[in-house]
Amino acid sequence: MTAERRLAALEASLSPTQLILRWLAGAHAFGGTESYVASLLAQEPPVAPLDRLAREAAHGARTAMRGKRPEVIDAAVRSALRETVFRFELVMRINVTAHELLDREVLIDAALAAHVALLSCENKRGRRADTTYLERFATRRDLLALRVGELRAAREAREIVEERYLDGHGAFFPDVAAAWDEQVRSTDSIADAAVRLAEFDGVPAALPPNPEALTRRTTELVADLVEPAKAEALEKLGEGRKAFDIAAGWVRARLSLLESDADG
Repeated sequence: MTAERRLAALEASLSPTQLILRWLAGAHAFGGTESYVASLLAQEPPVAPLDRLAREAAHGARTAMRGKRPEVIDAAVRSALRETVFRFELVMRINVTAHELLDREVLIDAALAAHVALLSCENKRGRRADTTYLERFATRRDLLALRVGELRAAREAREIVEERYLDGHGAFFPDVAAAWDEQVRSTDSIADAAVRLAEFDGVPAALPPNPEALTRRTTELVADLVEPAKAEALEKLGEGRKAFDIAAGWVRARLSLLESDADG
């Protein structure tokens, strides 16, 4: 068997997860999403990675099921397509939601940091005269702690999903990973400064973090990554009814959580 045929046989034996990880390694080599997309558009004709992955997944399933009954082969192909397209959509969703979270976090951090700085600059006489000063300071400090917790929950949710569906491989493109790490450092630094300044001004200590709340939020964020990716994959494969059911279930769960928070 020639090297080319051996390579073709090896590629045909790749599982959906392995196909996605091979694609991901090549995509990550470009350093960022913009560079990667530009490389795809520069090819003639432009390459759609999902189309190629779907063809490879279908070919691999047919090869593995060679000699089986047609309905068995069709079922295997369909399963391989679902698993491959879902993982592709999952990777894209992980990166897109991270971008969105980082864009929000920059603005939130800037606003809260400015509030804390203004409070710290108030003169002592004004602080004593303002009966709301300590409460306002505590509120800003606690909001910053919540942002730290949100980033921690988002990271843990992503790691759970990566372990479950990507064999533990990171989904972040290198530029997103760098931006994420920098934002975590920034939010942690601002939150720590707020805690120290609050202590200096005599603001009552904050309540300790609730581990159950972090676990619950992490579970919510796992669903926010997985369920929409499943629905999008099924929609692209022409299984609109199943896609709708998954999306509707996810929305109902989110609404239920919002109602619970409002009641609490």
